[in-house]
Amino acid sequence: MSSFALERPAMQRTGRFTGLAMLAGYILLYAAALFAMVRFGQFDAGDALGVFVVLGVGFSLLAALLTMGVKPLMYEVREPARELAYLLIYLLPLAALVAYGFDAVHRFVLTQPAASLAILAVKLVIFVIVPGWLIATRFGYKISQLAPVGLPTSHLLGFFGIAIALLVFQALAGRGLRDISAADIPSEKLLFGMPFVFLWLMLEVGIVEEFFFRVLLQSRLSAALRSELGGIVLMSLLFGLVHAPSLYLRTNITQEGLSTHP
Repeated sequence: MSSFALERPAMQRTGRFTGLAMLAGYILLYAAALFAMVRFGQFDAGDALGVFVVLGVGFSLLAALLTMGVKPLMYEVREPARELAYLLIYLLPLAALVAYGFDAVHRFVLTQPAASLAILAVKLVIFVIVPGWLIATRFGYKISQLAPVGLPTSHLLGFFGIAIALLVFQALAGRGLRDISAADIPSEKLLFGMPFVFLWLMLEVGIVEEFFFRVLLQSRLSAALRSELGGIVLMSLLFGLVHAPSLYLRTNITQEGLSTHP
């Protein structure tokens, strides 16, 4: 349980107000950015609004329903302001490594799958090992305290529910089944390859991204703001910038098939 969760009702009300105010600002920023892109950049807003409705609203509501009444794992943030300051300072070299380091790896390691393995190793170091070691050693955490693990039935039901929904959505509405069909991959390769694909995603997304951005950074943003919603809003902005192709923290090699100027 985060340390801010046990504060007086007045502080909790302040936290709720902070979160709602930040959410309102976030929506206004989204609307203004979308308007500017449509008005001045000849941007087609259809796909963006579709993603907003389905993923931003639909899946958020589904996750809320699946976790209704579920008790969260105990999690403590001992020194929210100081721990957050360390992580925000660490974001500066981290941003530089993401923006330029992956290009350097690709220039040094030209062949696949060696290049992808090298980038995964770099990600595990800069997103997991280094920041985890920094917070653990500086503030006296054990690894089990930084990333608590629990498998109660209610958590597993929520996990499998949202996982199945995402798989079905990606397979039918996304490019999943279409790309697999177009690749004409033999069935035996699919049978043996799928588990490795999920293992890869578990490492590259489930551990690399979720540990740094959710476990470390979002929890400390929430604690410092005394607002879970406020932490989610700020984390969404940072997370979006990291995934913006060819913008601030991402390079051309990770545009994933988007146009030259997405």
